[in-house]
Amino acid sequence: MKAFTLIEVIMAVTLLAIILLGGTGLFYQNLKLTGLSDVDSSLTNSLQSVLRSMEKDIRFGEVTGVGVGTRSDCLLAGDVGYVGNNLYVSDLGGHETVYTVMNNKIASTSSETNRITYLNTDQITIESLQFTWYCLAGISDKIKVAIDASSSALGTGTKVEQSVSLEINLLNSGLN
Repeated sequence: MKAFTLIEVIMAVTLLAIILLGGTGLFYQNLKLTGLSDVDSSLTNSLQSVLRSMEKDIRFGEVTGVGVGTRSDCLLAGDVGYVGNNLYVSDLGGHETVYTVMNNKIASTSSETNRITYLNTDQITIESLQFTWYCLAGISDKIKVAIDASSSALGTGTKVEQSVSLEINLLNSGLN
């Protein structure tokens, strides 16, 4: 009768353990990267959705201020534009909406109802929100909205960061 020696069995088990540990490590690394990719994609989609929800109000409303600046400050800023963290937009009924960051979320506050509406979920942390108002003679005004945000991948503690921006031509502010 032929059989395996103890050394052959130990060598086979050792090789099998090395292969399984290496494969498991690769599997978990791939799983982690896929999860981070999903979080990154979800964060991008959420931020784009926030921009789209703001865009309509900004495009069709009248921008009355950015930060502490008014249209005259914007005109003085020239090509550089006037920069601020708050945006004030009036609708056709004269009701003002203010966009700003509160509690690490983008907040929209309406003067009509005095209600605060948060535009992003708790899973997204807004790091910064910046508005740049461009007012140049002979050209329609523009607002550039820039958002820096982050989100954590579940179970990994890894923070995924994303920046998005959108430039909006204004229809009711400045020259058209």
